[in-house]
Amino acid sequence: MSDTKASAQPRHAVACRSVLMVGTHTDAMGGISTVVRGYQDGGLFERFNCVYVDTHRDGSGWLKAWVAIWAWCRIAFYLTKLEAPLVHIHMSSRASFWRKAVICLLARLWGRPYVVHVHGSEFMVFHDEECGPLAQRFMQWIFARAALVIAISEQWRASLLGISPEANVVVLTNAVALPNLAARSEAPRGPRVILCLGRLGRRKGSFDMVQAFARLASQFPDWRLVCAGDGEVAETRALANECGVADRVTCPGWLDSESTHRALAGATIFALPSYAEGLPMALLEAMSWQLPVVTSPVGGIPQVVRQEVNGVLVTPGDIDGISATLTSLMTNEGERERLGAAARRTIEAEFSRAPMIHRLSEIYGRFGVRERS
Repeated sequence: MSDTKASAQPRHAVACRSVLMVGTHTDAMGGISTVVRGYQDGGLFERFNCVYVDTHRDGSGWLKAWVAIWAWCRIAFYLTKLEAPLVHIHMSSRASFWRKAVICLLARLWGRPYVVHVHGSEFMVFHDEECGPLAQRFMQWIFARAALVIAISEQWRASLLGISPEANVVVLTNAVALPNLAARSEAPRGPRVILCLGRLGRRKGSFDMVQAFARLASQFPDWRLVCAGDGEVAETRALANECGVADRVTCPGWLDSESTHRALAGATIFALPSYAEGLPMALLEAMSWQLPVVTSPVGGIPQVVRQEVNGVLVTPGDIDGISATLTSLMTNEGERERLGAAARRTIEAEFSRAPMIHRLSEIYGRFGVRERS
């Protein structure tokens, strides 16, 4: 985490005594819900007078519309009833941006400062390729008038300043709890597993992983590939069948927290050769479980993974490179242990939950929000 960037003073600071946090439902799929659950588990909401409002839930379009409208009504109520709230808004791209932009406008209408916390691996694609000039100017205006904009890595800070040079952007990296590694030794023994976690599809490199695994599967009959997550599950299974490895590739769907922990405890290698990322929670979790990681140098990942020091970086789409990297790790247990141990040390030193909660508390303190006695 960057102490220099995180120490920047909020713009247009107004004295606050509570926090109104806005994001997706904590049972929903995706990175924002994982981050917020980390706040809850880390005791942030007990430390401050904090109310959480979800503006999105998984489900039909009608359900999503109703949840958003009801959330706007609740936020208007809390802006009136809470004691001098600071509005902390977790925002991603596309529909998430437009839902949260309404909340930014509500905060300005009530004269309350708002903090925009930007997540979402494709935010720049959304801005550069999917928004027209008017939408881009509106986004710039939203960021420029935020008391703070929080980026999840130095790379993303530079990108957000490219959108809105006037914005006051600070860095607060994602972080995870440190699991008890005894669970790895206690995990049931079976085939060795290459684990992928996240929304299956091209962006996460899911199809590349299946093809790379198919090229080496015959050399390693006791290894399996597990692609866990929602998204293009049927397409991933179809590709495994087409490549002749359907019996060696498992797609169990989205895993809840407990199932995710079991999967990480039982895995041998973690792979996430994405084409675009923010700072993926799944990667941080895998490293906290002392797994050797194979990933790609996109988004905030280079801030975490250093080539052949605590992981291996491969070029997105380089199936030959992915296959060669996996082969090297699968045949070298000592290298897996070395990279895994270094990955765990990285999380302990830089990306564990307690320091992140402390730094977010410091940000709140700059607005005058005090911890409960």
